[in-house]
Amino acid sequence: MATNMMNKYVLVLSCLIFFVMTGSLNAKPADIKAICGKAKNPSFCTNYMKSNPKTSGADIKTLATITLDSAQTSASGAMNKITPFAEKEPKRPLRSGYVLCVQNYRSTIRYLGEAKKSLASGDIRGQNINVSDAMKSSTYCQDEMLKSQR
Repeated sequence: MATNMMNKYVLVLSCLIFFVMTGSLNAKPADIKAICGKAKNPSFCTNYMKSNPKTSGADIKTLATITLDSAQTSASGAMNKITPFAEKEPKRPLRSGYVLCVQNYRSTIRYLGEAKKSLASGDIRGQNINVSDAMKSSTYCQDEMLKSQR
């Protein structure tokens, strides 16, 4: 259950990293096909973008904002689903993994908030750093959960 949420979240962020790596925040409509073509999972990225009516005709900054908001919502949802396991799991190795995930998702949510501030101020480097850190946090959580299940 938690792993599925984490995978979805990492895929959303993989789309975003290509938005911010372009380094251009001009106001012309973004080419979603070109952007998603660079993603780790192009079909997921394209489907994700097409599923949100706000992305139609949006510029790259708007797409980045939409994706950051979605990633933050997904991270909060994952953290909320994991928290009860961190509190109640009887097996110590699994409980430790869940506790680490909750801590990592708190960090991820914070990094995404910082990325939104960087985007708003035009600090592309800061945004890239924070998005990268958010991706690392969620991936670390997934890796730790896989280790604790062995």
